[in-house]
Amino acid sequence: MVKPTKIRKAEILDAAEKLFVTKGYEKTTTVDIMNAVGIAKGTLYYHFTSKEEILDALLERMGRRMIAKALIAAGQKEEPVFERMFQVLMSLDAGRQGGKEMVEIMHQPRNELLHEKSRALIIREAGPIITGLIREGIEQGICNCDYPSQTVEMVLIYVLTAFDDQNSAEQDAGKTKERIEAFVANLERLFGTKKGAFDFVKKLF
Repeated sequence: MVKPTKIRKAEILDAAEKLFVTKGYEKTTTVDIMNAVGIAKGTLYYHFTSKEEILDALLERMGRRMIAKALIAAGQKEEPVFERMFQVLMSLDAGRQGGKEMVEIMHQPRNELLHEKSRALIIREAGPIITGLIREGIEQGICNCDYPSQTVEMVLIYVLTAFDDQNSAEQDAGKTKERIEAFVANLERLFGTKKGAFDFVKKLF
């Protein structure tokens, strides 16, 4: 019996992810993936043309899962706005969501294009979620920002560059702490909040 495309693709991605994490992306071959799933070469290449395409799909799936969790966190209306914002940001941290090994693969120089695609997805999909929370804050009188969506986009671009795992690893602890302190202070100014409103951001690093 031929399995539906969606189910078969999920099986291939699940097997590939396990192999990439345990064996390493470079050492894993398409034959390894085929054997793990129990499929023929033709079946694998019907769904994915290469190992690189499988990695691309895995990162896309990881991003979609993070966005789904961010939407759930943002929708918890009984929670304060800034608490929900904290939970949204936590949801967008792949390392905290069990994707540390995948993030390391993405940071490899040869996978820079996939890294950029992942960043673009976060900006495109998470931007409106965070903007919605800022607008709630404006309605509640705890934020004062004339251009919430544009400001959120600028902040996300900065975060995904300055606090990228690879870049952070190259800085000493003292400089990282100063950068975080400056970032929090600027968030308060950009979004027009009282001092200390964004202190929760420090818990993310």
